[in-house]
Amino acid sequence: MTPKEDDTNGEDDGARPEAGRDKPRRKAPQGSQTVDKAMGLLKLIAAAPAEGLRLMDLAEQSGLDRATAYRLVSSLSNHNFVDQDTLSKRYTLGLEFFALASAASNRHDLSQRAREALERLAEATGDTATYCLRSGLDLICLDVETGDFPIRTLPMDIGSRKPVGSGATGIALLAALPDFEVDQVLERSAARLSKTPGQTPEAIREQVRLARALGYALAPDEPQGRIMGLALALTARNDRPIGALSLNGIPERFAPDRVPGLAALLREEADRLADRLNRLPDSERHRTRWAGERTPRPRNGS
Repeated sequence: MTPKEDDTNGEDDGARPEAGRDKPRRKAPQGSQTVDKAMGLLKLIAAAPAEGLRLMDLAEQSGLDRATAYRLVSSLSNHNFVDQDTLSKRYTLGLEFFALASAASNRHDLSQRAREALERLAEATGDTATYCLRSGLDLICLDVETGDFPIRTLPMDIGSRKPVGSGATGIALLAALPDFEVDQVLERSAARLSKTPGQTPEAIREQVRLARALGYALAPDEPQGRIMGLALALTARNDRPIGALSLNGIPERFAPDRVPGLAALLREEADRLADRLNRLPDSERHRTRWAGERTPRPRNGS
C-alpha cells in the first residue's frame, strides 16, 4: 500500500465545490500533512517483508525525497514505532507499534476471544488457525495457533500484512463486500495482487462469486499452492467486514469430504465469539455475523 492509496481510502472527503461556484479546496494544515506522510511510511514498513525496508526503499515507494523520509522515519524510531537493524540498516516495526495494536484489540475485547477460538479450532482439526483484522486495503494477522498435524503450515506471521483479495482470508473478506467495493479494492490493489501468478481481477472476481455461493472461501494461501486456506469473513453490526478467521494446511488436508465440516467448525466458533461479544456493554461491543449454513463436523486428521 502506498501513502497515496491510503490517503484517499476510497471515500469522498466532502471538499468538492458547490454547484455554480468556484470554491477552492482547502489545503490540509502542514502538521496533518506531516502526520499523513509518517503514517504512510509506517504502513509501508508494516507491509514489507520480514527483513524490513531500506531508507532508499521507503523514499522510492512513498514518493518522498530521502531527506524527508529520513527525518520522518527517525522520528518514528525515536518513539519506538520502528526499529533499525544496526547491520543491514533496514527498518522494521518497533515494540510500541505492537503495544498499541494489542491495546486496541483488547479495547474491543477481541484478543482473548479470538485466542480461545483459535485454540479450539487448532485442537479440533489439527490444522493452523489464523485470525486477521482489516485495515483499509490490508489484512493484518493478529494471532495464529498451530495444530498437531505433523506437517505444520504458517500462512502469515503475527503482525504481517497482505492485500485484501489475497488468499482465502482476502477472498472471504471481498465476498462480504458489495460488488462496487470489490471493484474499487481490485483497482487500487491491482499492482500488489498481480505479484501472485494467476491473480488477475477476473480470476479474483470468480473466486469471490464461488465463495458467496459456498458460504466460505477456499483458496491457496501462498503462490506455489503448498498452503491452502479455508476462511470466513467476520462482519460488524453494520454488516461491514472487519476481518476473517481461517484454517490452513497442506492441500491434502482440504479434501472435498472434509471441507464442509471444517467450514462448520469455523461458523460454530464465529457464533460463539459473536454471542460473547454481544453480551458486552454497547461501548465495548463488536457484534459479528458469519455467513453460511451449518454442516457436519469433520473428524480430526480425516
